[in-house]
Amino acid sequence: MNAASRVHVELGDRGYDILIGSGAISEIQSQLKSMHQSGARRAFIVIDTGVPARFVDQLTKIANDAGLQVSPASITPTEHIKSIETYQRLLEQIASTGHSRVDPIIALGGGIVGDLAGFVAASYRRGVPVIQCPTTLLSMVDASVGGKTGFNLQIPNDDGSTSLLKNLVGGFWQPSLVIADIDALHSLDARQRRSGLAECIKHGFISTGVGHGHLLDWMIEHLDAIAAFDPPTIQELVQRNVSLKASVVALDEREDTSISGGRMLLNFGHTFGHAIETIAHLTPDLTDPSLAPLHHGEAVALGMLAACRAAEHASGLETSTGDELYSLLNRVGLPTRIAGLPSNEELIERMSHDKKSTADSIRVIYPIGRGRCSVVDDAKAESISAGFDAIRSE
Repeated sequence: MNAASRVHVELGDRGYDILIGSGAISEIQSQLKSMHQSGARRAFIVIDTGVPARFVDQLTKIANDAGLQVSPASITPTEHIKSIETYQRLLEQIASTGHSRVDPIIALGGGIVGDLAGFVAASYRRGVPVIQCPTTLLSMVDASVGGKTGFNLQIPNDDGSTSLLKNLVGGFWQPSLVIADIDALHSLDARQRRSGLAECIKHGFISTGVGHGHLLDWMIEHLDAIAAFDPPTIQELVQRNVSLKASVVALDEREDTSISGGRMLLNFGHTFGHAIETIAHLTPDLTDPSLAPLHHGEAVALGMLAACRAAEHASGLETSTGDELYSLLNRVGLPTRIAGLPSNEELIERMSHDKKSTADSIRVIYPIGRGRCSVVDDAKAESISAGFDAIRSE
């Protein structure tokens, strides 16, 4: 195993380490042994069905060697599976094992698995330990760090259809440990890799404002190696992005809207992106409808670009910020236009259901310069529409 990078999330007695590297999964052994010595006897592992069997077998063996009896539960991750029904099923499964308050839950997979397993950990017996083992780039650099957990909510519309509201139910529950084993990324297809890069680019576009001003330039300098998924470069990419996320979380653990430059900035692109992510027929390739629906990172990429163009309309942001983003998204193969969008009125209505919005206004994150973003509490419909129009392809 190559030497693992270590990033610490400074949250006092709730602080934890993030270990990043090739073969890093073996580092979980000492944590599980320590838990066993403190009374743990079981481990409930929530497994993404896309994770290669060798990682599941390796993790199971490590847990067994640490003295823990393993109970597995599998999830095939989709936004519709990230639901109250799946949450209930996991609760019923873990309850049937006799899992105690000191026994850990381990999430092995992408962000959907991590969010669901984390919320089960937060709520079962009023809280049990959770260890996050992210296996996608997106979950390594974003979803596994910071303690956000939960699931989507599906609600009926007046016309008999239903709307899927992203992450509307959830809570904060920090993990005991995060293990980002870079080897797991080898199993991802090209589309999943690109999707993860969207969150890295997002971090670059807020980096200067949160004290990590070199991140965007470093990514641009190494973009060819990043796009080729060169392992040492990817390890450094994850480490640099996790460092940014950890510092923001340490400043603002629970997304306090009164904190300037806090965790809300991590939502750059997300309010726009969430409005289109759950529209089932949307595809990142204008010529290939079979690729629908959008992946999360694809929606975020489009959402960031829409936010840039909306900011140009709202505040006169120079076009160079959006142009640079457009160029980066193109270089890594992420979409910059999307066909089949509904009306701006419908999209704005979708945005109003986002968990970051308030009862009377839509809260968005707009760029204010290179590497800097700001929270806008009452975004105007005209500017939002200009943003959606900029990514619309008929």
